[in-house]
Amino acid sequence: MKKVLIVGGTGTISEPVAKMLAKDKEVELYLLTRTGASNGLPNTVKYIKADIKANPDDVKEQIKDMSFDSVIDFIIMNLEDARNSTDIFKNHTRQFILISTVDALDHRFNCLVDESMPYGNQYYDYGQNKEAVEKYFLDECKRGFPVTIVRPTQTYSKNRIPLSIKGKSCWSVVERMLQGKEVIIHGDGQGLWASTHAEDFAPLFCPLVGRKEAIGEIFQVMNPEPMTWDMIYQNLADLLGVEYKPVYISTYLLDESKVYGWKGSIHGDKHFSCLFDISKAKQFCPEYSPKIDIRTGLKMFLDYMDENPQLKVTDPQFDEWCDKTIARYKECMGEFIKDI
Repeated sequence: MKKVLIVGGTGTISEPVAKMLAKDKEVELYLLTRTGASNGLPNTVKYIKADIKANPDDVKEQIKDMSFDSVIDFIIMNLEDARNSTDIFKNHTRQFILISTVDALDHRFNCLVDESMPYGNQYYDYGQNKEAVEKYFLDECKRGFPVTIVRPTQTYSKNRIPLSIKGKSCWSVVERMLQGKEVIIHGDGQGLWASTHAEDFAPLFCPLVGRKEAIGEIFQVMNPEPMTWDMIYQNLADLLGVEYKPVYISTYLLDESKVYGWKGSIHGDKHFSCLFDISKAKQFCPEYSPKIDIRTGLKMFLDYMDENPQLKVTDPQFDEWCDKTIARYKECMGEFIKDI
């Protein structure tokens, strides 16, 4: 029996992991959350109710007599969080799994992404923070802290989908499409990307849990199927039964937005073409094969939104920004075309 603690367990990636581990008869599962019990999990799951960031001493007190085969931390974002978790869980776990990101890497020189790609995101503070966290834990591992690092790419679920330029929610783009409006795509729509449905993340991730062979190692965990941004949007438009009306704007121009921080989320994340290699993680799960392709995942999102219409929240600010940006861009392009 493996004793596993998840820090989090209710997010896009962590919820399916929690559900899969909860079904495993060889796992005794604990969740550390601020709210306690979580919907959708069996009553065999045990809870530690605490705020690990605001009150780490409370967590220390609650686990002082406990030991885990694996602790999985989904919410570490910076060095302070990393040091905090190390202080809490040292001597309390045989494996500590950090959920990091491929955004920690420098994608400028190679589109084939594996665990050996160098660090160095030039544009995104999120990726830079995760780089610092990874380096900290790798150093701690040399000192005996049993770390495994997992890097997902963009992961989506029932209430969010992979999009290029969006507002406060994914529905802001869907709403524009339904209204027959144009949508902004960074670059020319032909950049290669890979997005993973959360239900496909868990089956490749869970075999790493509690494995001493994984300690001191880094693993990419994602659906590696490549697609272009145009392919994502074209599938979405087709499912909505509307015409796809893209407006392609250079990432370098979008960097200059005074309203939205595209330099990080686009240039530092989605701008570079990526082909992801998951062969290392598949050594622990050779039979792994993603089940949810992008069209199926988009359909699942649209069905969920129809079942929960309260989530179809409009974003007038984003809509107005898109209208103005598109109009001004077309005006400038018209002048440019005249001169060439």
